[in-house]
Amino acid sequence: MKERVPRNPRRRDVLCKACGALLATIDDTGLVLRRGRLEATVRGDIHASITCYRPWCQTRNALNLKTDRGPPSEAT
Repeated sequence: MKERVPRNPRRRDVLCKACGALLATIDDTGLVLRRGRLEATVRGDIHASITCYRPWCQTRNALNLKTDRGPPSEAT
């Protein structure tokens, strides 16, 4: 997954590796997923597979987040 650092250095956007769509954010609370009126926050060590929501993309993106060992790392 591509990551873009927005103005707030504590928040990072998680983007689809194929089309660049915003899939989630990572901040002090953990991994935050928002889509429409749905919001989910996941804390702790995470291995997630997120499929892009765009109908023409549907790319599977993998994310590894280690909260006790520094910043998140990418997986393919």
